[in-house]
Amino acid sequence: MASRLRELVVAAERDEAGGRIERLRERLHALLAAVERATPTRTPSPKAAWIAFQREVQPAYESLLLTLRGVVAAPPSVRPTNHARSLWHVGSGLAVLGLVQLLPERGWLVAVSGAFAVSAWSMEIARRLSDRVNERLMWVFKHVAHPHERYRVNSSTWYVTALLLLALFGTRLSQSLAVVVLAVADPAAALIGRRFGRTRLLDNRSLEGTLAFFVAGALSSLVVMWALGPPASLSSRLFLAAVAGLAGAVTELFSSRLDDNFTIPVAVAAAVTVAAAG
Repeated sequence: MASRLRELVVAAERDEAGGRIERLRERLHALLAAVERATPTRTPSPKAAWIAFQREVQPAYESLLLTLRGVVAAPPSVRPTNHARSLWHVGSGLAVLGLVQLLPERGWLVAVSGAFAVSAWSMEIARRLSDRVNERLMWVFKHVAHPHERYRVNSSTWYVTALLLLALFGTRLSQSLAVVVLAVADPAAALIGRRFGRTRLLDNRSLEGTLAFFVAGALSSLVVMWALGPPASLSSRLFLAAVAGLAGAVTELFSSRLDDNFTIPVAVAAAVTVAAAG
C-alpha cells in the first residue's frame, strides 16, 4: 500500500493542473505518512495492530476523499462495523419513540426536537470554524461516529433535523413508525448486508441487506402498532407495516447523496401518512 501511494504522490507532483492538484498532493503525502506511521515493524497482536492502523489512517483517507471529490469520482468512505454505533442507533430511536408517545402535545415535541436540532447545527458550525473543536467533538463521540463524519455533517445532526420535520408535520402514528423503522431496520440491514450480502445493488448495498431492512422495518412497525397504536384491524396494521418497511428499504437503497438518517424517517412518515389517509 505504501509503495502504491508513493507512486500516486509522484504522479501528482508531475501534474501542474493548479490548486486542486496541489491540495490532492498534500492529502496524498498526509495519507502516505499516516500509513507509514501505522505500519508496525512487529505485530504481536494482529487484531490490535489492525485497530491501531485504522485509527491512524482513516482520518487522512477521509481528508483525501474530500479533495478527490473536486477532481475525480472518489471511492466510497470507510464504514467499518461498529457495534457501539448500532446499539446507540437502537437506543436513541427507542428513546425518541418514548418521547413521541409520552409528550402530551405537538408543541412539546417541536420544542424538544427543535432544541436538539439547534444544538446539533451549532456544533456543526463550531467545528467547521475550528479544527480544535472538530477534533474534540470527534474524540467525545469516537465510539459512535464514522470516520467520514470528521469532514461532513454528522448523521445525528441529520437525524434530529428529520425529527423536527416530523414533529412539525407528522401524525403520532407516522412519527412512531418512522422512528422505529430507522432505529431497528437500519442496523439490521447493515449487519445482514455485511455478513451475508452477496448480490450487489446500488452504492455497495446488497439485496440481502435491503430485504433485511424491509423485514425488520415491517415487523418493528407491526409491534409498535399492536402495542402503542390506535385501534385498527389486523389487515390495516399489516398494510401499514408493509408500507413503512418498503418505504424505508427503498429510500435507504437510493440514499447515496443525502444522509439516510434524514431521508428514511421523512420518507417513512410521508408514506405512512398517505397510506393511512387512503
